[in-house]
Amino acid sequence: GRRFYLCPKNGFIMKKALLVVLVLILAVFAVWKFVFKKNDVELDGGNKLVAMSVSKHSQVFNESMQKVMNAYYAMTEAFVQWDSSAVQAKGEALKQALDSLKITEMQKDTAIYPVANDQWEAVKSEIDGMITDSTLADKRASLNMLSQQMFDLLRIIKYDVAKVYFQECPMALNNYEMAANWLSPVDSIRNPYLGLKDPKYGKEMVTCGSTKSTLDYIPKDSTKN
Repeated sequence: GRRFYLCPKNGFIMKKALLVVLVLILAVFAVWKFVFKKNDVELDGGNKLVAMSVSKHSQVFNESMQKVMNAYYAMTEAFVQWDSSAVQAKGEALKQALDSLKITEMQKDTAIYPVANDQWEAVKSEIDGMITDSTLADKRASLNMLSQQMFDLLRIIKYDVAKVYFQECPMALNNYEMAANWLSPVDSIRNPYLGLKDPKYGKEMVTCGSTKSTLDYIPKDSTKN
């Protein structure tokens, strides 16, 4: 049969064409990678706008929330001391701190804000009720409800200034037959229900109780304690 030979000139043209095709393929891949990478960044950014990340609260919000917590802790210490006047005064201070909480900052998170706002209103309702309670025993029952409502609020907003310990006394209410809860800045127990002057136990049961749960939303790269 007849043999055909590829002319060197034609071979050079084919190699050049293959090189052009290869360059085009690489260019398309580079553009594809750039576009998708850019979209990923935009998607991540979008998610951060939709749902606030931990530690993204402003200093103003954190300061207002810390005032709430400080007022709450001062009130529980008044319970420990069995000081009715101080409980009332600290309750009033807590109400003011709650009223001043910068809850509207949560509006940037459209999914969380309605829940956080409703929970904030529930907490304020509980402190209003406690203030109107006439006896220390009634106020202790209100403290239990208030503490549970505040615990839920802290979880919703992801309070990240400090750890919060959710503690329980198994014999706090109803003639030592009913458990009740409170919040503490430390893991050690200082019981606001039995306190230092309980009519039956005196100060012997001030450490009665245990930590049931711990809230810790502190950013991992934070230097906060």
